[in-house]
Amino acid sequence: MVSRGDAGRRTVALTFDAGADVGFTAEILDTLERSEVRSTFGITGRFAEAHPDLVRRMTQAGHLIMNHSHEHRSFTGVSARPALLSPTERLNDLERADDAIRAVTGQSTRPWFRSPYGDYDASLSAILGSLGYRYNVLWTVDSLGWQGLSPAAITSRCVAGAVPGAILLFHVGAQSQDSTALPAVIAGLRQAGYGFGTVADVIGG
Repeated sequence: MVSRGDAGRRTVALTFDAGADVGFTAEILDTLERSEVRSTFGITGRFAEAHPDLVRRMTQAGHLIMNHSHEHRSFTGVSARPALLSPTERLNDLERADDAIRAVTGQSTRPWFRSPYGDYDASLSAILGSLGYRYNVLWTVDSLGWQGLSPAAITSRCVAGAVPGAILLFHVGAQSQDSTALPAVIAGLRQAGYGFGTVADVIGG
């Protein structure tokens, strides 16, 4: 599990989780393109199957794709029911998601994974390792846009919480104001002296 990159470099990683709801994905990609920022997307297999053009656009723009499971079910049952998935169910879900994303992008998501809800345990870590996922990428700062924060509150939270090597969590979904806040977040972080990179850039993987 990793929640922060290299603390010796004033670089941060913007990460966006995409479960099923396409939300503001296109607008986020537009903002990143205008701002010349490369970021990271946690993509479910369902999302890749439903929105292949957007996922291809991510990879063509140089953004990193992480396996975010296929169904976005909790792997431990802590944050969402039904409860614990069996080891075989976990493995099959991971492989199914990677297959769906690779069919769209031509690339495997290995070694990058993000647990749905941030839930993980020792048995999931063992399965990830057996499949070649060296990194279960969590986050340093959660924008909390998914909880209904305003764009101004999201911006303030993200800029104030940033540290060298920070991994910031956003969501593409329509319930979050992360997309609206993103231009100000990028501007605020730049004003604070931060550069941007993918999770691989920030972690050094």
